[in-house]
Amino acid sequence: MTQIRKALLTLLSIGLLSGCSGNSVKEKTVQLDTAAKLLTVINIMKPSTSDKASVLSLLKEGINKTMVYQKGYISSSVHSSLNNNYIINYSQWGTMDDLASASKLVSSGKTPKMVEAFTKGQADYHPFKLIGQYTPTPNTKVTIDTKGKLLTIINILTPKDGTSKEELTLLLKNGVADDVLTQPGFISSTILESMNNDYVINYSQWKDEASLQAMVTRLQSGKAPRLAKAFSVSTPDYHPFSITSSHYKK
Repeated sequence: MTQIRKALLTLLSIGLLSGCSGNSVKEKTVQLDTAAKLLTVINIMKPSTSDKASVLSLLKEGINKTMVYQKGYISSSVHSSLNNNYIINYSQWGTMDDLASASKLVSSGKTPKMVEAFTKGQADYHPFKLIGQYTPTPNTKVTIDTKGKLLTIINILTPKDGTSKEELTLLLKNGVADDVLTQPGFISSTILESMNNDYVINYSQWKDEASLQAMVTRLQSGKAPRLAKAFSVSTPDYHPFSITSSHYKK
């Protein structure tokens, strides 16, 4: 066999192996599925301007070195606000017991990167359950966009006195279904209810900032009355985010 023929066969083998590998390895995605019965944990962090970059780095390193190996861990998606210093870590766990074990690990000081990230970030930490999900096309699976191509909006709503968490959730679900679902550029909304306080969160995705701004203008002009009602009986904390990293169980 000539050297040229050997070289050609070697190149062909590499090409075939590469093709097989590319077809068999499925890219991981974070799915927000109401039927999955996963526990959602949302860490809302508000570091100082000077600490934001450090908290992002510590959080990513801490997740990769410790959290991804813990029992019941599913995924984490780290979000960085586009208009202030907020950082949000949206993570998924199997059960409350799994989360308790991981929390004990952090509180014991055995995960110094996570402890430093939470301390600098002034973390506000809560478990949530998924209550409802809305997409323009029924039965569409909602995934967190790990490539940063979509605009993520996270509305953190706290009900005002006289309004229960359940009433706020219902108003928000009706508002999204009636006033948002058919708007151009709308991708999805996932509504979550805190399991240990009154927070209600709307995690929504939009095609771009122009689409979102059109919806905001519509809301301000009074053309989205049901959504406006949900915002009027709560204190909404509203920010656009980009995804900075995603992490999966090892």
